[in-house]
Amino acid sequence: MSNKEEIKSLLDKNPQYKQDLFKRGFLITSNKNIDDKEYPFYDLWKKESIGQYEVYLHPKQNLYKYEYKEKIFFLIGHAYNPYTMEIDEIKILEKIANNSDAQDKNYFDAINEVTGLFIFGYVENEKLQIIIDCAGMQGGYYGIAKNDVYISSHMQLIGDICDLEMDQYVKDLVNYKFYKLYGPFLPGDLSSYKEIKRLVPNTYVNYSDGHFTVKRFFPNENIKVCSNKEEYDKTIKEIGEQLHRNMELISKKWSKPAISMTGGMDSKTTVACTNGLYDKFKYFSYISMDGEAIDANAAHIISKDIGIEHKIYDIPRNNDEFKDLDIVTTIINHNFGNIGKLNQNDMRKRLYFRDTEDFDVEVKSWVSEIGRANYYKKFGKKKMPTPLSNRNLTSMYKLFVTNRKLVKQTDKAFEEYRKKFNFDNGLYNYDPSDMFLWEIRYGGWGGLVITGEHRYSFDITIPYNNRNLMKLFLSLPLEDRIKDKPHEDVIKLMNKTIDDTGITIVNYNETKKRMYIEKMYFDLNNWFEFI
Repeated sequence: MSNKEEIKSLLDKNPQYKQDLFKRGFLITSNKNIDDKEYPFYDLWKKESIGQYEVYLHPKQNLYKYEYKEKIFFLIGHAYNPYTMEIDEIKILEKIANNSDAQDKNYFDAINEVTGLFIFGYVENEKLQIIIDCAGMQGGYYGIAKNDVYISSHMQLIGDICDLEMDQYVKDLVNYKFYKLYGPFLPGDLSSYKEIKRLVPNTYVNYSDGHFTVKRFFPNENIKVCSNKEEYDKTIKEIGEQLHRNMELISKKWSKPAISMTGGMDSKTTVACTNGLYDKFKYFSYISMDGEAIDANAAHIISKDIGIEHKIYDIPRNNDEFKDLDIVTTIINHNFGNIGKLNQNDMRKRLYFRDTEDFDVEVKSWVSEIGRANYYKKFGKKKMPTPLSNRNLTSMYKLFVTNRKLVKQTDKAFEEYRKKFNFDNGLYNYDPSDMFLWEIRYGGWGGLVITGEHRYSFDITIPYNNRNLMKLFLSLPLEDRIKDKPHEDVIKLMNKTIDDTGITIVNYNETKKRMYIEKMYFDLNNWFEFI
């Protein structure tokens, strides 16, 4: 029985879970013959149109449209602009549309101002353009299957509708012994199917005359790295102020926003930048396995010191305490794309929080790590290769100890990615390892996790998910970013009490032992480049 047939059978027996399939998803298509009363929509999804294209929306997903001249601009998801302090998606679309005539720097500058989780684009007759949010936290996939155009939040949704066959390389990869290490996601812009590709952050995709084409729009110039204390301090202030504005916008856009807290650097920065707005949010952590207790307890101490109420959710460790956990796990794995089974403690979290009424959106601190020189820490290096070779990218992507055939196939996937996205020459002087983290690690793994798993429970917003904000972080000196000095300085500026606690929980991936092992693997795998 195929994954699709298994899910259909499961939902026939348990119709109360039909609404959980591809939750908060969307589909844009030229196919006029989809029966939305049957699988996978079951007459539950909303149906609208954008020009000549059909749009299907999960009941918990939103579409916004704005017509300008002969184009229909659209945004699916949510957005807010910390530069204009606008939270109305229609007005945000209006500003972008008014800068769209030449599709030059002004057009992309208007897009780069926007924070949120969304896919943006426009339709002009049969022509389409689509752009994903800053780091691809709203998953997006596109392609032509059986002569029709498909754009969706979930690659599996397209695969199910078109009865596509999983690519053999992907089958071999996800069955590889060490595939799950570093997280279940695919290299480059691949999806499970040859016909479908992933929308990559910092690029736009055009469709016309029966073909999709992709082009990079960011970066479009060299980044100016701060060279003195005055420039550095000004940038730290800009980062703190923009994050504060984003937190203010979140407090206005949702009625019951909550910040998920840890004792880590990213979370502390978010909470520090919420200073002055503390009464607008709730604050929480969770413990679903023993390893999460240290973060939850650290967050609790920080909260007490700055005078906010913090709740720790103690999630039962026993699967038997959750009704229909197996059913929900099967559905979420399907939503994820059937490219790796998710952890049981994560599934318990999703079910535990699914029916919460404590808050209506979770504020997560993801994307922030793009500015923290992650791969320098991971491999214990002061200098990363520039440009990154195919094998460098493969070594950063997965731990390949055996199965050298898969290594070479993955090298090939990254070779195609580098050419297609002008990854060597199109990054100007941006650090390629930062851009790998941005476009592949976050754009691939992060967007998949947020879209396919986390948003099963509740909606999520990410105040760091803004391209201009990431540019500010990356303009700070590399040696400072390796030491996390910028985050520390933002915290000191925005709420010194948090810094005074002296609490910082180090991610296990950043321990010296782990770093030594990672560095040894990275170097060895790259030395044997032709094996």
